[in-house]
Formats: sequence, C-alpha cells, structure tokens
Amino acid sequence: MSKVAIVTGAARGIGKAIATRLARDGYAVVIADILADLAEQTADELRQQGFSALAVPTDVRDEGQVQRMVEETVKAFGGVDVLVNNAGVIWRASVTETPTDAFDFVLAVNLRAAFLATKHVAPIMRDRGGGVIVNIASIHAFATQAGMAAYAASKTGLVGLTRACALDLGQWNIRVVAVCPGAVDAPMLRNQRMDEAEVAETIRLWSSASPLNTILQPEDVANCVAWVVSDQARMLTGVAILLDAGVATDLRIR
Repeated sequence: MSKVAIVTGAARGIGKAIATRLARDGYAVVIADILADLAEQTADELRQQGFSALAVPTDVRDEGQVQRMVEETVKAFGGVDVLVNNAGVIWRASVTETPTDAFDFVLAVNLRAAFLATKHVAPIMRDRGGGVIVNIASIHAFATQAGMAAYAASKTGLVGLTRACALDLGQWNIRVVAVCPGAVDAPMLRNQRMDEAEVAETIRLWSSASPLNTILQPEDVANCVAWVVSDQARMLTGVAILLDAGVATDLRIR
C-alpha cells in the first residue's frame, strides 16, 4: 500500500516540487490548491509519469473546504501519512501601510490554514498509526526585513504552531517539523508586483548575502521535506530547520 501525502499550494512552485519529489518517492499525492485548473494540470503531469495523484481544489482559509480535502483524500487513497502545509502568500508593505484586511488575509493563508489542516488530518493519522506534518515557514521567522510585517508575523506564528502541535500530537506518533527556506526562485518571488529588473536585483541581493552566493530552487526545499518525512528523521519533531544557503549567518543584504 502506498503512503499518502497532501501538499497544499502544490499547483506550482515549491509545492509542486514537493509533490513531485514525494510522488517519485512512492507516495500517492494530493495536489490541494485554490488554482483549480493548474492543480489538475499538475496532477495530470504526475499521472502521465505513472504516479498516483489527485487534484483537490481547496481554499485553505475555508474550514469546510479543508475538511472536504481530507475526506476526498481518504476516499481516494485510504488515509493520510504526510501533510505539507505549503500554501502561502506575501504582502510587502510597512506596518503602517498594510491594510488590516491584507494582514488578516496573509495570516489566514499562511497560519490559520495550517492549523485547520492539522486539526482535521491529525485524527486520520492517529488511526493510521502516526504520520508527519511539515509546515513550510520562512527565514522571516528568525530574521526579517522592513516591509514584511504580515509575512514575518505569519511565519513566526507557524514556527510556534509547529512546536505546540508536536507536543499535542506526539502521543499519536505524529511528528511536526517546520522547514524555513530563505529566498527561493519560485513564483512567489516573482509575483510581488515587481518587474523583471526588480526580480533580478532581488535575486542578486539575496545571493550576495549567502556564503554560497546563491538562492534556493524549489527542488532544494523538496529534498529537505523528503528527508524530514523519511524514517531517517524519525527522531525529529518540534523543531524548525533553517534552509537558507547560510543567509542568516549575516543578514546584511548588500
């Protein structure tokens, strides 16, 4: 019997890379994303490669839709072994210029959604004998920049949620880990109301801050997640892994 993984925000970018890696590792994967057409396209690409994949259109802010996501997963594949809370959004503005509804939106997608998915997946994992929940947080949970109030708050909260859930769910053999990437060359980076020149400058700045003189690719995050959910990491829970190409060693963006 294949293990089963739900990846939210998996239609593209980091989530797609994670779902693809887990499929290659033998998981049946659920592509949960608000972008319904793109989610189906991603699932179809995986099925064409011989993998088991199901697209479930999901607005992760909506508890009813999250419940349906879990129910459809169980109906299709029999259970859930891995949940990757990857869906995320960003809003760049100073705290005084961030609209309150924008702040609420970012926290709903980046933090509340992980709570909802964990709440509804954990009992399924319990009945299956255990599982792993991975929350995709960010370097901004540890060291941030001006203009990132909503995003930094949401990702810091996600690391706190990870610790709390690890304590709550360990009795059921459920591990909970946060993976905190630095800058990733993915759609989120390119979808911040920036033109190509601004994107290139952002990549240059973040690369210059890394001892490795680079930024991450989606596959780097996927490889880390694949290790976290494997038996090799069976003693890992309640922690946040900083996956940032060394940027946090010196946060002076040059």
